[in-house]
Amino acid sequence: MLENTELSAWERFQKFIRESATIKLFIIGFILLLLLIPLSFVHDLVYERQSRQIEAIQEVTNTWGGEQTITAPFVTIPYQETAIGQNGEQIISREKKYFRVLPEDVDIQTNLITEKRSRGIFDVVVYTTSVAIKGRFKCSDFQAVNSVGPAFPKQAFISLGLSDLHNLSDLLVLDWGNQKLSMTPGVENAEIVQRGVSTAFDVSSVSAQEYIDFAIQFSIRGSQSIQFVPTGKETTVHMTGNWGSPSFQGAFFPTHEIGDTSFSADWKLIYLNRNYPQQFSGVPAGFAESEFGMSLYVPVTEYQKNERSAKYAVLIIALTFMVFFFVQVLNRVRIHGIQFMLVGLALCLFYVLLLSFTEHIGFNYAYALSAAMTISLIGFYVSAIFKNRKLSMVNFLFLILVYSFVFVIIQMQEYALLVGGLGLFLVLASAMYLSRNITWSEELQKQ
Repeated sequence: MLENTELSAWERFQKFIRESATIKLFIIGFILLLLLIPLSFVHDLVYERQSRQIEAIQEVTNTWGGEQTITAPFVTIPYQETAIGQNGEQIISREKKYFRVLPEDVDIQTNLITEKRSRGIFDVVVYTTSVAIKGRFKCSDFQAVNSVGPAFPKQAFISLGLSDLHNLSDLLVLDWGNQKLSMTPGVENAEIVQRGVSTAFDVSSVSAQEYIDFAIQFSIRGSQSIQFVPTGKETTVHMTGNWGSPSFQGAFFPTHEIGDTSFSADWKLIYLNRNYPQQFSGVPAGFAESEFGMSLYVPVTEYQKNERSAKYAVLIIALTFMVFFFVQVLNRVRIHGIQFMLVGLALCLFYVLLLSFTEHIGFNYAYALSAAMTISLIGFYVSAIFKNRKLSMVNFLFLILVYSFVFVIIQMQEYALLVGGLGLFLVLASAMYLSRNITWSEELQKQ
């Protein structure tokens, strides 16, 4: 007590700053807040590289082919709408309207062959698919147009919807009954399909028949996804491909088998499963919403893994600082704020190394290499600070444990939240146990 009275007020304040556990904790928190600045730059860097990847994908799809949506052949018949005037007379509109007739049955067989295309350091998954469509129309359905107004059956046309035409590899020829009709690019009316091919056909010439069969085959290139619109009264689609992680999307889910490097999927739909009839004019509700198909799903991309990893940066830095704090308080080791800052910057640099290595050797190898470099750097540095082999080894093993734990969480999808929550619970329990005997309200006594 006498010793304290011999110290000046300033000296006692300096001693309090040096030895107060609470002040040390506030300093560590302040340094952690400062490190949020370089961490924000890391997040920006990940987003910037991810944007570069998106640009690369767009460049490839612009030349190779984009997402494909296939709408099986349907018949469009122009007509003039009629209305009843005030005096009961029939009024015929001068504006041309369009009446659609969908097929009775549609069967689609398609096989996807995927491959990777490179744009700089980025790989883009694309596909080439062969498509065979066959089905039939019920000819009496064509007469339904007469219920809405005077029709122009000689001006009717058959349309096939294709969302991206520029990489068709063959001329399209439609087998229509006993005829072969050459398809031309574009659709005369884009109310229900914006892009595709079509051919003129005189509907009145088949009025005496019960059914008319059709078939068409083609090969087309695309990327990311392929979708179908169920136009048949009964629609069946069989799809195979050499891709081990398909993502089935849209309004209907198929029966399927998925292997390591291939898949097979089957859809069978009836017109009662959707929200529009077999004959209609205008744009029916739910037409676009009835699309179904698959996309070339990549479970977790390299940049998504980097982004998820960077989200744990504050946690890793906080846990490392927590170890330093307990070493400092419980073992009377003095650690300067600058040393905390240097260790924090090394932990931030890990994510820059991870991102740069990932683009060349993949995420898993990049994570191992970046973690080894970071842990080694911090390990050698703290061994000089602690001057205690046991404490240095504890810190070294702790960093290995933390980086391994985060790596396991990143690889998980369904159980990442559960495992992460349990891990944080154990960390909190350990911190509470180690801090149970720390005196927070008084100055630490020298050894």
